[in-house]
Amino acid sequence: MFKLASLIPLAAIVAITAGCAQTPLRSDAAAAAPGATSPAKPAPKLTGTQWKLKELKGKQVVRKAPEQREVTLQLADGRASGNSGCNQMMGGYTSDGVSTLNFGQMAGTMMMCQPLDMDLERLLLSTLGEVNGYRYADQELLLLKDGVPVARYEVLTVK
Repeated sequence: MFKLASLIPLAAIVAITAGCAQTPLRSDAAAAAPGATSPAKPAPKLTGTQWKLKELKGKQVVRKAPEQREVTLQLADGRASGNSGCNQMMGGYTSDGVSTLNFGQMAGTMMMCQPLDMDLERLLLSTLGEVNGYRYADQELLLLKDGVPVARYEVLTVK
């Protein structure tokens, strides 16, 4: 005949063991269920990506092909290059790879273009000279002046 007092330690062991049981992980079917969120897509790298200008100094940049070329930027090995809307541009840059970005003097080809394209080019080149940082917003690259976005780029191509 068992005494009730001798069953208490056994009940405690069963309760502790049950409390330590691990909750099973979600199956793939549960992860793909409607309403489930997928992990965020990592931002493209600053270098090795060709960026297309979408906004400059708070104004949307819209280009109409074929007469207007996309305004692009590509950074690699301390060299910046791209199209400024009218001419090819090139110059140097420095970055800590985390949040700082500074452009050196930018140069470009000297073709004459439509007045609106020339205005965009002048504004872009002066803005790049003001940039001192960057950050990502989803899949976009924001160029910053003292923490405030002055240009917004989206991915055009990734190498």
